[in-house]
Amino acid sequence: MKKIALLADGWRRYVIYSWVEGIMGGSKELGLDVCLYFYNTNGTWSQDSKFNKGEYALNDLPDLNSFDGVVFDCTNTTNLDEIQYMVRKLQSVNVPVVSIGYKVDGFYYVGNDNKRLFRKAMDHMYYAHGCKSFVFAGGPPYHYENRMRFEAFKEALSDYGIPLTADMYMFGDFDYQTGVRYMSDWHESKKPLPDVFLCANDNIAAGLCATAEVLGYKVPQDFKVTGFDNLDKAAYFNPQITTVDNNRGNIGRNALEIFKALWNGTGDASDKYLDSEFIPAESCGCPNTGRVDYRNYIKNIIKGSVAREQEEDAVMILQKELEECNEYYDLFERYSDYIQSMKCDGVYVVGVSDLAAARNNAHFRKHGYDIDDEVVLYADDKDNGKLEFKSVNDLMQYMQSVDKNTCYMYCSMHFRDEIVGYVILRNPEFLYDHPEQFDIQSALLKRLENLFKQKVLENTNNELKNLYNHDALTGLYNRVACNEMVIPMFAELEAQNVGCTIVFLDVDDFKDINDTYGHQYGDELLKTVARVLDEQKPEGSMVYRFGGDEFIVFIPGDRHDTAEKYIKRVYDIMEQHSLFISHGIIYTKPGSGKSFDDYLVSADTKMYQLKQQRKQKKDSNFLKGVDISSVPMMVDNNIQIMDREGHVCRVFDFLKLNNVNSVRLRIWNEPDKVPESKGYCSLTYVLEMAHVIKKYKMHFLLDFHYSDYWADPGQQNKPDAWKNLSFDELKEAVHKYTYDVLYRLKIMDCAPDMVQIGNEIRSGMLFPDGAVPQYRQLAALVNEGIRAVRELLPETKVMIHLDQGGRYNCIMPWFDSMFNAGMLPIDAIGLSFYSFWHGTFMDLKDTMSRLIKLYNLPVYIVETAHPWRHCKGDHIPKELMETAGLDAGSAEQKKSLEIIMQIAAEVSKDTGKTGVYYWEPVGVPGKGMGTWFENMGMFDEHGRALPGWDAIRDFDPKNPPIKELDKYIESLYEYEETPEVEDFMKLLMIHGNLISNPEFKDGFNNWQIETSLEERQYTLGKDGVFISSDANFDYSISQTVDIEYTGEYIAAVDYRGTNTTGVEVKLFMDVEDESGVHTYTSDIFPDDIRFVTHLLKPVRLQKNARVTVGLRMHTPPVFAKIKKISLVVI
Repeated sequence: MKKIALLADGWRRYVIYSWVEGIMGGSKELGLDVCLYFYNTNGTWSQDSKFNKGEYALNDLPDLNSFDGVVFDCTNTTNLDEIQYMVRKLQSVNVPVVSIGYKVDGFYYVGNDNKRLFRKAMDHMYYAHGCKSFVFAGGPPYHYENRMRFEAFKEALSDYGIPLTADMYMFGDFDYQTGVRYMSDWHESKKPLPDVFLCANDNIAAGLCATAEVLGYKVPQDFKVTGFDNLDKAAYFNPQITTVDNNRGNIGRNALEIFKALWNGTGDASDKYLDSEFIPAESCGCPNTGRVDYRNYIKNIIKGSVAREQEEDAVMILQKELEECNEYYDLFERYSDYIQSMKCDGVYVVGVSDLAAARNNAHFRKHGYDIDDEVVLYADDKDNGKLEFKSVNDLMQYMQSVDKNTCYMYCSMHFRDEIVGYVILRNPEFLYDHPEQFDIQSALLKRLENLFKQKVLENTNNELKNLYNHDALTGLYNRVACNEMVIPMFAELEAQNVGCTIVFLDVDDFKDINDTYGHQYGDELLKTVARVLDEQKPEGSMVYRFGGDEFIVFIPGDRHDTAEKYIKRVYDIMEQHSLFISHGIIYTKPGSGKSFDDYLVSADTKMYQLKQQRKQKKDSNFLKGVDISSVPMMVDNNIQIMDREGHVCRVFDFLKLNNVNSVRLRIWNEPDKVPESKGYCSLTYVLEMAHVIKKYKMHFLLDFHYSDYWADPGQQNKPDAWKNLSFDELKEAVHKYTYDVLYRLKIMDCAPDMVQIGNEIRSGMLFPDGAVPQYRQLAALVNEGIRAVRELLPETKVMIHLDQGGRYNCIMPWFDSMFNAGMLPIDAIGLSFYSFWHGTFMDLKDTMSRLIKLYNLPVYIVETAHPWRHCKGDHIPKELMETAGLDAGSAEQKKSLEIIMQIAAEVSKDTGKTGVYYWEPVGVPGKGMGTWFENMGMFDEHGRALPGWDAIRDFDPKNPPIKELDKYIESLYEYEETPEVEDFMKLLMIHGNLISNPEFKDGFNNWQIETSLEERQYTLGKDGVFISSDANFDYSISQTVDIEYTGEYIAAVDYRGTNTTGVEVKLFMDVEDESGVHTYTSDIFPDDIRFVTHLLKPVRLQKNARVTVGLRMHTPPVFAKIKKISLVVI
């Protein structure tokens, strides 16, 4: 029996199983008994380098000297360091090595004669087609096959007498996109086209030909193209690509023939080149080869597509079933059942001991394996069913006992670059038809990692539950016992002139915990604290429950260092369980005359001081923020602000005095390209402001708009420089821009504490590529921003910001869609909430509470504002405030801030992590920012601070200003119809409605609808027409009426809907009479709290006039309801 090791790296997600087929099939034909150990890695698929390291770690598992031969395949490996490492490793072993497609000194070679075959293609182009200018479109420069083909290229040029220049060769990857890039770059460079592009493989050739066609070129008329490898891409492409046949099916057998000759000492043990041929075809100007059956190929594509869909469905079902497994054995059993339902004879799973034990302090190797630290977690094969092994050695002996003409395939189990074990598949013949083992393995690894973490938590909890328990609640001595035991011991030590240590501890926020979760929860918490204190106590010391949530630890002897280490251990354990305590330590001084109680009071005082410091620090988790991105403009225009007493203040001094602890800045890519921006919010301005923010030791939130100017739900325009980028280039641009901005901030020591990836991106960003509902593309773009933050600033938090802060039903589906589309984990959710646009205050509270519970993320209000007056040219008019709960006014502005801050604090009390940012409060009416500062800032027309700043300064999350907040909010929303609407209702009752089917009782009969929506997005319900969209849309509904009597008429609509930036809703009347065509409109300020009757001013209509009455909408993603449309004669 001969043992062969095959070390092979898959192509992206796929296993290269043809080598196995060649070796196993060849062994039967050659009369050899062979056992093949196949170590398969997929280190070229993931963008996560640590994941790839976890794959390649498998190459260190086998003892290569224990084999009779090694087959090495690195043709797909793109990591040069890994190739060089494996070459050095294999050169050190004492067994013959056959290398596939990669020639190395000392190794036998099986593969194409790349130089000869590539030269054959070049000679054909030179002699048969008269080509005089050549370009080599290559793969990776270090790749052996690519190097050989390039050597042939250079030698041919030399023989033809053509000098080699730098623009005659290109290097990249072996994939289709490399060909796309080569052709695109060549076109943009406006260089003359060569006679022929000689591509290193068919993937490159196909990408190059396809891009050429898009750019208006024709192959082979404008230039010729050749490939290499004779993939389906070449044979079935249009034009059919000239290529070189790569007879891969014989590789395994050829390797085996070399080994046979070496083992038997007979035959040819030299390098073996494949019997490959050059195949001229249409892309070089030759005729179609006629070798392909197109109809059969299409049939196979269809069949393959159906099979892939079935396989993907099966893998999805497997993923679901794996997620339901809560024990390792169940997990591996379900995985094994799935694998063995295909052609596979057995599954064996080996894991490291820390994985099996699910230890809290588990440490996993990143290099190498230790068989003594491994256990067999699962074993099952078709011969003997379920098996149990005491050790991995026992499993290896069992495998060797049945290894005749057998293949064992090894797959790495790892958590990124941490090795946790490996899976062994026996005779996995299913891989020949189903090479997507990586998808199955990935599903297993994902659930395994989550299950490991789950078990760690379970084990940790069990350890705490099993701590020693004597007392009814805590198992500790009580206060009476403390007096009886400690005081005599203290007196004895005092008499012996020996000092001791007294530690006084209590639980932080214990009353709040009891009030929130109940006394039973509080009791459990106390038991946990007691167990940890007792378990970690120094030898000879004693722990007591002094009363309530207070504990005393008495440590005899003068051991200062012991007490400090003890407290550190306790704190570390407590923090792992999100429990927090405060302590005070006192070291006694014999002869001081102080009693035990005196020392106890001192320790209690120290504990209280620490608790207060902690409280202040925790309160700072509540961010009192402002967005002051326009301050540079204010400074440039010499605009001054004053405090309430009229003293002129510098902006940041004023903010500090009012307890503002966080500043938000927006950044635009190239605002200089938009005249209206006046160049503000550029990187230069952000760097200057960031320096000041850090100087004042404030929290810094940076808001990326990814636009040259404003980005919001109604407009998410690409930067001008990015407008013509492909999607892949756009992703790269997002990553690079984010990284570059953060790098500039980092090197100035001004890195942001939190970063927003996009501004109000509920409708998407970087339109049209990232527009909703293209969630996968939007997620891909967002992920590039997230990755840039994680790579450069791992401590910086990442936030996603949406508008509609009071609309849970708008926000939750968006996040679900994005997470399902692959959006990376984030650290926080940011919301905009303007009470006149985004629902009621109670809607805000409900939305924040539900988001926190659903996603376990802190939620911040990163934009809010409230008008302090109504005036000419105000930003928010009076009509819009009718549904805001509070009218405009300085007192109302203050109250609005108090309500919003109190809501944020109440719903976030478990973590304390939240905050509220007022948007652009620093400005003076009439001095910049358009109409915003007329009534939305926090300074009056004289530049004096408004009372709203008191709300920010005085707000204390622990002592909020409003008692019974929910009742107070409810009292704000009481409505009465206006006299105009009441009069209209009377007219409607008297004269009737000229609109037929006005409430849609008879469906859409008599109504004309024009819309960009699908029918499912506007439906009929009990309240009339319901409209909902997750993308921008237009909608118009109208009815035409012939007027029978001259008179004045009023049109009306009962409407309810979302109000946000970019919403345009109009009630309209188009009149056609003898004098011509006239249009009358009325803007509607939507109210989604209730239906509101909106009226058009009376219009005089002539007899026989034709009137069309209806509603037009042009909006970002919103919901709307149309209950009734009316036309009444006065």
